[in-house]
Amino acid sequence: MESGVSRRDVLAVLGGSLALLGAGNATADDALPVLRVGVIPIFAVAPHYAAQKFGFYAAEGVDARTQIVQGGAVGIPGLVSGSFDILYCNSISFLTALERGIDLRIVAEATTIGTKPPDFDALFKRKGDDLHSGKDLEGKVIAINAKFDLMWLVMQGWVKKTGGDLDKITYREVPIPSMLDALKNHEVDAALVLDPFMTIALDNPNFEVLAWPSSMVMPNMPSSLWIVSGVTADTKTDAIRAYVRAFRKGVQWVNANLGNPEFLELVSSYTKTDVKLLAKMYDTTQPTKISLDALNRLVAICQDYGILKTKVDVASKIFAMPT
Repeated sequence: MESGVSRRDVLAVLGGSLALLGAGNATADDALPVLRVGVIPIFAVAPHYAAQKFGFYAAEGVDARTQIVQGGAVGIPGLVSGSFDILYCNSISFLTALERGIDLRIVAEATTIGTKPPDFDALFKRKGDDLHSGKDLEGKVIAINAKFDLMWLVMQGWVKKTGGDLDKITYREVPIPSMLDALKNHEVDAALVLDPFMTIALDNPNFEVLAWPSSMVMPNMPSSLWIVSGVTADTKTDAIRAYVRAFRKGVQWVNANLGNPEFLELVSSYTKTDVKLLAKMYDTTQPTKISLDALNRLVAICQDYGILKTKVDVASKIFAMPT
């Protein structure tokens, strides 16, 4: 089985910034312990960039240096090999890596899927097409970024919950920047689209929202996590704890300034996305703690849909912070 890796949705939000290094690296203090942090430059990593911009890492005594990655397929092997120390990773890639015996630890929870629309993604159809449920999509083609990852799991759950037969659904892997073209050109019948393309589609009269499947299928579950390898957790414990303390300050800043001009300028600085477009996009508060209950519910749903063959023990994989 292919691991839960969101390669293409990364490209959907990079905005040409793959070569970009995080703000603040040029003035980093070489005397401080260095932590290399792998990120995908999207809304969800704003706390990390906030902690860099406002000096929270330096204040905690660590030098956090940003490296752009393309997702779990590259990120987790890089984490294990020691190419970097901390990784932003989709939750499905993390769980499938654990099942394969890779020792990883969660240091923070990233974006949590909401309980009602709008979500961070939406299922679109062509304007006027008579499609309203999973039952209507039987015999049709749905565009997703990759099979057996978070988007695939969401669609499987939504189709089943809305009366569709999973054996009658066809998925086509389409790069997210190309999904709206594929939908417009009748190459697919529906497409699960992330920002910034979701926002573009919402303003396009050729398309309309068929459904908001994420909040229906995975309410209050983590879409992504911040993780380290077991070796790093055991050998750089103090530095990782310092990183987490600073990161939490970044979370507090983001939650207090969400949607404000300074927040939008921060996100624009690393996504290279126009501030006016960012202002229209989905954003949400960041979780302030790791929810074991949500992680266990995510494990259960992954088992239900065959992504995991066993019940992964996530409780033992949460990095310990002093109380």
